[in-house]
Amino acid sequence: MTDNMITAPSGAPSVETGRWELPPSQSILGAGYMRMPSPACVHNYLLRGHDHARVDRKVAAVMLAADPRARLTARLAHRHRAAAMTYLAEEHGIRQVLVVGCGYPMRPYVHQVVGRHGPAHVVYADPDPVALARSRAAMNARPPSRTGFILADLAQPASLTGVLARDTLDFNRPVAVLLHHVLHLMPDPSPLLARLTAMLPSGSALSITHPTGDLHPRHKAAAQAATAAGMPTWLRTQAEVEQLCAGWRLVRGGVQPVASWGRGHGASPVSAESCGAYAALALKP
Repeated sequence: MTDNMITAPSGAPSVETGRWELPPSQSILGAGYMRMPSPACVHNYLLRGHDHARVDRKVAAVMLAADPRARLTARLAHRHRAAAMTYLAEEHGIRQVLVVGCGYPMRPYVHQVVGRHGPAHVVYADPDPVALARSRAAMNARPPSRTGFILADLAQPASLTGVLARDTLDFNRPVAVLLHHVLHLMPDPSPLLARLTAMLPSGSALSITHPTGDLHPRHKAAAQAATAAGMPTWLRTQAEVEQLCAGWRLVRGGVQPVASWGRGHGASPVSAESCGAYAALALKP
């Protein structure tokens, strides 16, 4: 997810690492930005969106050749976002959300889903300034919801909870962190995830969707094709996704295939093997 970006200096304060500009500054965009596939754009293409380039379509094409149901996996994962947020709002009263790796805007927007249950405070974060600019243009909320947009990356956890995020979110109260189809872009996200979640108060929630090869061989083939095409992808087993939630209390049956998660909260009736991802929802004690 960070391949197209110039990493911010390690000693930079969070207000700087979290800053972004519209239009994006050339000092932020790397020289290979237009030549490298963007995970956000590939996902957008699989969802039949309009924000993608030729290099993104090439990666999506090899994934679809290996797994003709890759679009279904993307659609189920996107649909799960609303199901997870509805559950957290209804059952746990959480109205604050940090969307890590928000990508390009696709309805239903998180602040709209949460806003159905009361005033919502949502921060959308992404390391891609172009995706973030599109999100800001499309998703600026009206009362009772409030939104913020920050150029930030899980590779620098402090940028996600810095000064700009705190303009919208109160980190003394529970916050739901969405990591939907993000962690598979990292070889070992555990240390970074631990640093981020340590910044959250008790009662916060962690929502993850993560591609896996457990459910059907074609899902492994699609990940291998994406990696060979220039978008490195790390699949994880059910046990490995559970380990990402270590120290948290899993709810709604623990780690389950996206298609099986949350019966009664908008889950799809399709079979588990039709989707190539797990979903997990956990609460911080």
